[in-house]
Amino acid sequence: GVIAVEFFFVLSGFLVGRGLIGIAASERGEGLKQFYVNRIFRILPLYYFTLVLTALVTNKAIPLSCFVFLQNFRGEDLAFLSPSWSLSVEAWFYFLVPPLFCLLVKVLRGRMPEEAAVWTAVGTLCFISFALRVGSAVCLAPQWDEGIRKQIPLRLDSIGMGTALAVLKKYHPKVYRDSFSRPICAVLSVLGIWLTYWFYCNYLAVNDRFDTSALCKIFMFSLWPALCCVLVGFLDSTTALDYLSRFRIIRWLSDLSYGVYLMQLVVFQLVSVFFVGARFSVSWLGFLGAIVLTNILSAVTFFLIEKPMQKLGSRILRQRV
Repeated sequence: GVIAVEFFFVLSGFLVGRGLIGIAASERGEGLKQFYVNRIFRILPLYYFTLVLTALVTNKAIPLSCFVFLQNFRGEDLAFLSPSWSLSVEAWFYFLVPPLFCLLVKVLRGRMPEEAAVWTAVGTLCFISFALRVGSAVCLAPQWDEGIRKQIPLRLDSIGMGTALAVLKKYHPKVYRDSFSRPICAVLSVLGIWLTYWFYCNYLAVNDRFDTSALCKIFMFSLWPALCCVLVGFLDSTTALDYLSRFRIIRWLSDLSYGVYLMQLVVFQLVSVFFVGARFSVSWLGFLGAIVLTNILSAVTFFLIEKPMQKLGSRILRQRV
């Protein structure tokens, strides 16, 4: 899960970055409006539904911070829907970075070529987040997890690294393809991820070295996204994903992934109470049942909430045009 979130950040930055480059290079602001409409109708409806569902299952009030993706700053609020910490980082990246990125590119284009302006904008935004993480780790001595890993301004550079990968693909497609299409890239990336995770489990996890190592707090969150960038580049430069997309089950799970991500915890909380203290075979039956129920609920909400809301967003954009 720790590594998967880093991959998720990089992949999100890569996919969003492709659109941001075109928006920033354009003189019109219509692209930014379309970006926000798409993000709002994609993220918010199912997220708010999950908040209500969690409140009903747990019989707890929804913290106000959850409505504006600020739950990461308070542990009690984050505990209400703990998987949402990564969505909070994503959401604030969507809300803050695009206008700043476009503004920087617009200002810099009068002084340098477009590509240089884009690279400078991405580098500046990544550096600010990295500098904040360095300052926080050195001066405040925060906890590794809640104090660094889940703090919104300290993690935006992970998504920014994915955006930088999109910039490389946009302006140097041949270099991008030649660099990442080789199988050695996948081998080195997976090997690097495995070795750092082994180090994470067998060294940092001993005696809570997470919370005492400033180097761990600072550079782990640069090393992991960098290794994930190599893997994303490899998958994007080869036919591996084209092959996988032929299987309907893969496309189907991709469609349901947002619902699975949001609702997995509440479903497991609902199911687990029936299997507390049960023998191994019965508890595994409950575990598999929770997985099936999560996917069923995700499928239902996909058709009743996600698709209709995305169509509504598209219809609003067409009317504006």
